[in-house]
Amino acid sequence: MLSFGKRIDGPTGRRRAARRQIGVLGSAVTLHGSKSVLVEDICPDGAKLVGRSLPQAGEEMLLRTNELVILARVAWVKDDERGIVFEELGGPNAGDCLALQLRKDEPLRRSARGE
Repeated sequence: MLSFGKRIDGPTGRRRAARRQIGVLGSAVTLHGSKSVLVEDICPDGAKLVGRSLPQAGEEMLLRTNELVILARVAWVKDDERGIVFEELGGPNAGDCLALQLRKDEPLRRSARGE
């Protein structure tokens, strides 16, 4: 599954799985401790995280959010960004990814209506 985020038919092609922009806060938990992360996008195969001092490529971690707890491995590193691949077959399906995307907007909609 090290293909997360990789194009399957060249630079102008489509990604293997559609990414959902979610912007959800979470934690990257390793044997060395826990770090706060922003889950920028997610798909059934993996996610893109942003945070400081996160695990390096090849390291395992547990991604925790209010909606999700799943084992993952870091596939790529770029500055404070990490691409992770979910290790478990029970990862989020496309419906779960869409639900996470929709839920991230709920507080904004409520506050806009004054609730």
